Amino acid sequence: MMDITEIIIKKIEEYENISLFFHERPDFDALGSCFAVREFINDNFKNKNVKIIGLDTLSELYGSSLFKFDAEQNASSNEFISSSLGIISDTANTARVYSRKNTLCKETIRVDHHPQIETFADYEWIDPMIPATCEMWGSLFLESKLKLSAQCAKYLYAGILTDTGRFLHSNTLPSTYEVTSKLISTGFRRSEVHDSIYLREPYQIEFTNYLMKRMHIENGVAYFVIPKGAHKKFNIYPQFSMVHLLSDIKGVYIWTTVYFDEQTLSWKGSMRSRDIQINHIASEFNGGGHKFAAGYTLENEKDFYKVVERLQSYLAELQNQEG
Repeated sequence: MMDITEIIIKKIEEYENISLFFHERPDFDALGSCFAVREFINDNFKNKNVKIIGLDTLSELYGSSLFKFDAEQNASSNEFISSSLGIISDTANTARVYSRKNTLCKETIRVDHHPQIETFADYEWIDPMIPATCEMWGSLFLESKLKLSAQCAKYLYAGILTDTGRFLHSNTLPSTYEVTSKLISTGFRRSEVHDSIYLREPYQIEFTNYLMKRMHIENGVAYFVIPKGAHKKFNIYPQFSMVHLLSDIKGVYIWTTVYFDEQTLSWKGSMRSRDIQINHIASEFNGGGHKFAAGYTLENEKDFYKVVERLQSYLAELQNQEG
């Protein structure tokens, strides 16, 4: 831990320009990491130009009330990026970097909690045991003994809160509570974070009701298909798998959903469990991810039912082994 802290602090000191990168379809952990790193650098280092690369507006569903993008502040040229240190957060592989411009940077650092599938930065700190990249950044900032402001802590808290499912997921560690406690002690308003994440518009609730009516539960697996055009019908943008809707159902051990991605023209699926490893199943369907949370890609809707059948047979195998 001390070694990576020293490396990252040293590299930040070396560069005047710093570019921050996140994964496509960014969640609160990805955005929280980038906003926190920018805040931390601005608080502790003089004469640094720090820009979040690739996005200057956010949908309300992406947390725009919490993450205030400034198009002018984040405007960046290839010349700027080419002269900069690139810091990539919460991104498992180079194809998922939102702008793909990390390759222009002079040097790059990656901090990520996904299982390592490739190396694409000059310096990497990868730990899939830690539930959120924001926890990794929080522990690094605390280790550095430099200033950790309430604003910086607020961004980190948002990423930890969402990636642990409000600390309900089994990946939550003792260290998660320790780091979170120190973040909260900086004095930011937790309600601001909670409102940004959990308050919903009436049309979002209508969308939820529509999907739950399509839910099926069979042999320990809950699932539904989001029909083509449904996101547009309910004014939901960007598109989401909505897989979280199927959690916390008694008798359900694995849950999965799929939707048609209008950008890639493919069917994007998500699968989750509380404590059953599933990422190896996702890898069978052109996907992968965390032990208990993974994604996959299908060519057509019919293949989704092959995923459901595979998950059901997998559960049956595990039950037979226990029996």
